[in-house]
Amino acid sequence: MKLEIVNIQKHYPIKQNEMKKLVRGVLKIEKRDAELNLVFMDNKGIKKINKKFLGHNYATDVLSFAYHEYPRNKAITGEILVSVEMAVQQAQNRACSVEGEIALYLIHGVLHLLGYDDRKKSDAKKMHQRANDLLARLGYCVPVPD
Repeated sequence: MKLEIVNIQKHYPIKQNEMKKLVRGVLKIEKRDAELNLVFMDNKGIKKINKKFLGHNYATDVLSFAYHEYPRNKAITGEILVSVEMAVQQAQNRACSVEGEIALYLIHGVLHLLGYDDRKKSDAKKMHQRANDLLARLGYCVPVPD
């Protein structure tokens, strides 16, 4: 398993070892191997990428990009982009820790790379339930949107 971290924001200090431990924990539970880049950025940066690649002209919490489509038995390779600025804002709104909010975003990104989808309401519910389960199993307590 290979995890690389790129931190290009100044809103909150990133504990790189904790972030890697979290993602490794999710992948271990899901029984998958991976080579991932974890990029921590601000709202301006993620908005630019969201517009360029998805056509959405707004900041978002997390984006994930798979480098390839994978059979279930192969390692996933890709990139997860997290807006730390948004995590700081949302943590204040939800009265939870910034680390917990970032954990939620990372888990959400990993689940997308594993094939979860949240475009339909029923799929989104399954994805949020799985994220909630993973957060709890990994020792985080974050309210997950329904």
